[in-house]
Amino acid sequence: MNRLAWIITLPIALLVILFALMNRQEVVLSLWPLPWDVTAPLFLFTLGAIVFGFLFGALGAWISGGHTRQKLRAANRALAESQDELALLKRQQPPTQPVPSKPDAKVIAHQRPPALPPAA
Repeated sequence: MNRLAWIITLPIALLVILFALMNRQEVVLSLWPLPWDVTAPLFLFTLGAIVFGFLFGALGAWISGGHTRQKLRAANRALAESQDELALLKRQQPPTQPVPSKPDAKVIAHQRPPALPPAA
């Protein structure tokens, strides 16, 4: 994944640098209802608009993901409660009888198949 990120990022960064170098002329930005005029290189306005769009999109994505994050927090709380309840039940469970390592003679006697009748 790291190589893919570099393969995508490097050409975009190169294009941004080329754009900034080719668009250094001064332009005047006037915001109509406001009385101010701003003079700056064209690439600053363009890159500023791109950054503003990115931040606005990130904010929108963060807001739209709120419901999913809320459900995830609720699921994590339910999981923690279930794990606590499981630990409590394990502590309350009586100890089990140890399983014998060798079978008892009685168990072996019951597991033997019946003897075959003698051949005639």
